[in-house]
Amino acid sequence: MLRFAYDTINWGETCDLAAAFAEIRRAGWKAAELFGHSLDWLGTPAHLKGALNGLIPATLFGSIAIPSNDQQRTIHMRRIEYAAEIGAEAYGLVGGGRLRTRPPGADEIKQLAALCEELAVHGAPLGVTVAYHPHTGCTVETEAEIDALMNETEKLTLCLDASHIALVGEDPVSHLRKYRARTGYIHLKDWADGSFTEMGRGKIGIDFPAILRELEQQQFKHWVVVEQSRSEVSPFRSAQINADYLRSIGYQL
Repeated sequence: MLRFAYDTINWGETCDLAAAFAEIRRAGWKAAELFGHSLDWLGTPAHLKGALNGLIPATLFGSIAIPSNDQQRTIHMRRIEYAAEIGAEAYGLVGGGRLRTRPPGADEIKQLAALCEELAVHGAPLGVTVAYHPHTGCTVETEAEIDALMNETEKLTLCLDASHIALVGEDPVSHLRKYRARTGYIHLKDWADGSFTEMGRGKIGIDFPAILRELEQQQFKHWVVVEQSRSEVSPFRSAQINADYLRSIGYQL
């Protein structure tokens, strides 16, 4: 059975977390990804547990930049340790930056890989899987760039995102098959008319039923996170629409 979680990204990094968690629960979700919130904002593990009020902390997510530095490395190590303390299974990373006029060079891939691998090695004994998120506008977008990153790392996994794979003209199901052994968890959302939209409302042909069937066939045990980056409706209504869509194709939250 697939395990679904919902991302806090649509509420913002400095939202009222207790209120956001309440809306996620009210929309029917049982678990959440904590997106971009600083440790100051999250508070102690005990404080966060109270705010979650029964919602499972599935994953944490943060952004990185290259070239790296000791401050950035330390911040992410502390966040990974926090993830372990609250029982989150994975820590997602996005970023690295990208010049739009050219693909990343080998040195940029190596710098990104070195930072991500160091964080993945740090997370492993704590029980936290570190996963890099290939993303449009970031160092790694395409299959070839994912291959280069994977070739430079061992512990690092991927957070594959259906929309970002489709937006570079590649097939999410093929990626799930190719990177099966290196996939830490999944992001799902849709795209239409130049912006992200709720699942099932997109216009670029993302086949969510096929994606989920593939994950079921793989007996995928990691989190499947609906990460609704933005919406034309309220974050709560968006969470409801995504929940209703998954139910409509036969999945329970």
